[in-house]
Amino acid sequence: MEAAQTADHDDVRPRLVALENQAREHGWPDVALLAALGQALHDVVRSPDRAAVARTLEAAVRRSERVAAPALQAVALGLRAVTEAGEDDSEAALADVGRAIALVDDTSGLPVDRATALVICGAACNALSMWELADELYVEAGELEAGSELPVQGAAVAVNRVLVRLEQASELLEVGDAPGAGVRLRLAHRAASDARTTPGLPVLWQREVLAAHALLAFVIPALDEADGKNSRETDTRLAEVMRHRERLADDGDVELLPLLDSLVALALFRMGRIVEARVAAERLTQPGSTSSGARSFPAWVRSVVFAGGDSSVGTRALRQYADLLIRSRYAARQGMLAAARSRIAGERLSLEHARLSRDVLLDPLTGVANRRLFDQWLGAVPGRPQVSGLVLVDLDDFKAVNDELGHAAGDEVLRRVGALLTEHVRPGDLALRLGGDEFAVLLHDGGVDPEAFEGAVRQRAADLQQAIATTRWDDLAGSLDVRVSVGVAVGVLGRDQPDTADQVYRAADADLYASKARSAP
Repeated sequence: MEAAQTADHDDVRPRLVALENQAREHGWPDVALLAALGQALHDVVRSPDRAAVARTLEAAVRRSERVAAPALQAVALGLRAVTEAGEDDSEAALADVGRAIALVDDTSGLPVDRATALVICGAACNALSMWELADELYVEAGELEAGSELPVQGAAVAVNRVLVRLEQASELLEVGDAPGAGVRLRLAHRAASDARTTPGLPVLWQREVLAAHALLAFVIPALDEADGKNSRETDTRLAEVMRHRERLADDGDVELLPLLDSLVALALFRMGRIVEARVAAERLTQPGSTSSGARSFPAWVRSVVFAGGDSSVGTRALRQYADLLIRSRYAARQGMLAAARSRIAGERLSLEHARLSRDVLLDPLTGVANRRLFDQWLGAVPGRPQVSGLVLVDLDDFKAVNDELGHAAGDEVLRRVGALLTEHVRPGDLALRLGGDEFAVLLHDGGVDPEAFEGAVRQRAADLQQAIATTRWDDLAGSLDVRVSVGVAVGVLGRDQPDTADQVYRAADADLYASKARSAP
């Protein structure tokens, strides 16, 4: 994913596709999802087909919702927010960013996945010109990075903190806040100094950091009216900046170059080097990065440089009109930032409420649904006919596990059985722990043919039995052999239908005891 954003991107997508296929073969849905998200990131950065990118992201978001990995869902939402912000759909981008940041609060995810999500959300915030929030997210990502077993986001955090501070300084220059811009430029210079020592920087990012450091060493004194602006040292610094610029241009950089060229032109103008400033301003272009938030800065610099000392009535009127628009946009950005913080707070409350509601219905030991949900099923009457299947699962001789190995080992057996049930249910089906060593799986069919469905349910029950029997249990105890008995029943539920949920339960229970009797020695 890092290489997809650098000069080493040529073979990235095929490698990610191969990784996704390999992960699918091994049955690793989270790894397969991460590889798919890497492909989506590659397309966001590299593909000119925005409609295809949008379809890829929609599929990635839907897929992330099916995998129980909140941090990876946050990555998917963050990527979609980057594209939405680039297309000026700020409302949709704010919704996705707010949800994604709230999802990162879930500590069940790996620190590296949560850090990745925050870095991508930071890019989306940067594209929305919410630089203060982006900077906060990069700080948080850096803290998570420190706790990661495999740190891989340090380079992205280091580079992005330089860029986000440069972009915020550009806005402050536009609105006429020179002191505020100076503070942000100095903070960017400090970030660039720190980033130069970050291990593992890709070549392009390393060149961006070095170029930013040289740029700020030239620009800060040039924009400070108290400093001398024309000296041999100034020319030396400018020459170094231009050397770095040529390297970035050769690399096809789209992140730093628009800012670098704009700041150089503005600095030359402020120094009174008007001819050089106009030459520099001639080549200014709009930022080409999907995550850039400083889209108007090059155009503003061109207007400043070419208007120059023209004091005609028309020029003054145009400048007044431009200043009015700039300040209006600045006020709108502040409003968007406040709205984003409010949305994040709301999403956090919503997710916390959902978590508390979910916890009430989950078995704390195994993580599957608890008896409350089963009782709700027993008491519910579907509004239209529905074929429902029930598989009851009972561990054979479980008391002996607790007696011989202890309750800690017994609890671990229950946890693993719960995980195996979860792996063997389809979307829409439900695994439950009824209590003790008794589990259940509820299955539903869209048709109304119970006989056809019962065969499929019995096959699922047999597959589950086989999965539990063939699981390696010897890491708990060398002689441990876990097996289960199952009972199956199917019925048509609904108003004016022949069966009730309680009848299906009783039938499955009778089938379970018949199964136990058949397997008894």
